[in-house]
Amino acid sequence: MTEQWHPLKTYTGGERCRFCGETYEAKFDLIRGLKPVGHLSEKFWRKVSTIRPTKANDSFTGRKLTNGYLTRSMSHG
Repeated sequence: MTEQWHPLKTYTGGERCRFCGETYEAKFDLIRGLKPVGHLSEKFWRKVSTIRPTKANDSFTGRKLTNGYLTRSMSHG
């Protein structure tokens, strides 16, 4: 989980933080006290899109096997 932005923390290049519900990534090393939004922030921070986890929709969802192993037919060529 990405931590909330903190004004006293030094962020290195590639390090991420959350600010106002969005995820931001530092472009350079040694960013301290510069909010990810506002004047000149786009030079030091980039907004990172987050992917929300989704349910797997495959053919085995909801199907129980008695032996606990997944099996497949080898007769299909």
